[in-house]
Amino acid sequence: MVIFEQASEYLDGQGVNLPEFLLNALIEQVNSIQECLDANYPESTALLIQMYLLGLLALAQGDKYISSQHAPNGASQSFRYQSFADRWSGSLNLLRSLDREGCATNLIPPDPTVTAFGGLWIGRGGCMCGN
Repeated sequence: MVIFEQASEYLDGQGVNLPEFLLNALIEQVNSIQECLDANYPESTALLIQMYLLGLLALAQGDKYISSQHAPNGASQSFRYQSFADRWSGSLNLLRSLDREGCATNLIPPDPTVTAFGGLWIGRGGCMCGN
């Protein structure tokens, strides 16, 4: 079972800042798969699955990430506003490699890095009859 302090510490380590109410809602979602995890995994693996799922859900909330912080004399915080495709893919792969029973599958948000492309193909037929 993921608790607020664990979730907050993990997301801080990933450079993701969420309001408390949103983090509580995500924790509730992550904890909703506890029964499936308990039935299929040891406690340590279940916790990792939940943390990676939490990371995916949190990453899906936006694209602003803390890239560096400084203190104590001159407080400073730098943010990164860029595509998180690599972070998303890495977290998703970690989650899927651990959750072989698919406990978290229905809670994984759609992949924001996938883009659809449309096209129009026109074919032209003819006879190649030897002439």
